[in-house]
Amino acid sequence: MTTSEKRTRYWLDGCFDSFHWAHINAVRQTLTLVPSQFPVHITVGVHSDAEILKNKGPPLFGERERYDLIRGCRWVDQVVEDVPYVTQLSTIDQYNIDFVVHGDDPVLDADGNDCYAFAKAAGRYVECKRTAGISTTSLIERILHPDKPRISSEEPLRELLRAFSQSATPNVPVLTGEKGVLPEEFPAARALTWGAWDCFGAGHVELLRRIRDAGGGSLIVGVWDDATVEEVTGEKPLLAHLERALALVQCRHVDAVILHFPRTPSRPLLSSLDVSTVVTFGETYDADTSIKVLTVDCPPLQTVALLREKVHAQLKLFEDRQRRKGA
Repeated sequence: MTTSEKRTRYWLDGCFDSFHWAHINAVRQTLTLVPSQFPVHITVGVHSDAEILKNKGPPLFGERERYDLIRGCRWVDQVVEDVPYVTQLSTIDQYNIDFVVHGDDPVLDADGNDCYAFAKAAGRYVECKRTAGISTTSLIERILHPDKPRISSEEPLRELLRAFSQSATPNVPVLTGEKGVLPEEFPAARALTWGAWDCFGAGHVELLRRIRDAGGGSLIVGVWDDATVEEVTGEKPLLAHLERALALVQCRHVDAVILHFPRTPSRPLLSSLDVSTVVTFGETYDADTSIKVLTVDCPPLQTVALLREKVHAQLKLFEDRQRRKGA
């Protein structure tokens, strides 16, 4: 390998159930975790459903959903499926890994063993700061108890949204409503879509890929606020407005995000964004003749109703899981 081909290779593994913004932030932090003169290559190992059930309890998102969802993250270079729950040196050696990364919280298998003992003993383990405020356990609590309070403060999410935006190459502009203006350097060929983007899963990643391909340029994505989602769907979203925006910014198929997007954009908004194409996947949209309107087929999407059905179908297993986690 030549010097120009050299990479500092990191390995993160885990369940990554629902791949929420704390998981994503661990990946993002890895970009600058250890000073290096070489570019960073991030490999993510993902546990199978069977491994999670054995060591933790039933997963909320199935293994195929998790594998494909994580492949949609802009900072992930490679996904390895069905990795051991306890990180093995033979596994990371197979992928030429320099360092194993995990948050600063302990992880034990079903027998109480440190999942990273081998990597630590080999001097190949580094920690990132665990991101507080969300967990898969808390998402299951939201499904079991939808009226419980959720986000205590938006400010940490806003700070994280700025960090996500600035860590993308190029940066992902995050605008608000009809007031935002895209930077001058933003590409001229622009497509626009919008929606709820709740329970962000592999179907959403595939949908955004289809939309971006159809639009043929950079993709601007509008995200409805919580009140609009409830108006459209008839129930409170699982993920709050800024949580859904974080899911969009990390997605490799998204080039700009607009918060508090209207249910249907006005023509002045389209004009201010200077979009050439609108791409829909559900509701129809009538634009003036200067804007092309395309429709793509929507793949199956994860929803609150589907997740609630899954939890209640295995209610005792999920409740036992929650008790073990102290929920």
